[in-house]
Amino acid sequence: MIDIESKVFDMIYNAVTGSYPSADVTTGYDEKTATFPCVVVEEANNVPYQKMNTDNCAENYSRVTYDISVYSDTQGKAKTEGKAILAVCDTAMQGLKFRRLRKNLPVNINRTIFRQYARYEVIVRQPITKGENTVYYLYRR
Repeated sequence: MIDIESKVFDMIYNAVTGSYPSADVTTGYDEKTATFPCVVVEEANNVPYQKMNTDNCAENYSRVTYDISVYSDTQGKAKTEGKAILAVCDTAMQGLKFRRLRKNLPVNINRTIFRQYARYEVIVRQPITKGENTVYYLYRR
């Protein structure tokens, strides 16, 4: 399995906290301990990209899907703040060559908390080591 989770998380974390220093960026939402605004970055899927596998079934490429949810409870501005934070995430994900598959406003059980959601997908190549660096190649398909 080609694992880029920490790289993606770090990019989102840096982008969001650069614009919203008080934001909590995490990999899981816990309604009881969440601080707002909260950005949840989750790897939803990581499967071999079959078109690029070799005869010996080596996983040279993977199709990776990420879900990003933004939660906000700012009085009178939750929707505006949530959309603005998701726009920062969207710019960061597109900068990594992720393709946005969807963006929506799911209904929250707790109506005082606004949630904005987006799903992204990319094809990633097996990393290559160049000197001391590990290089990942990501492709839109």
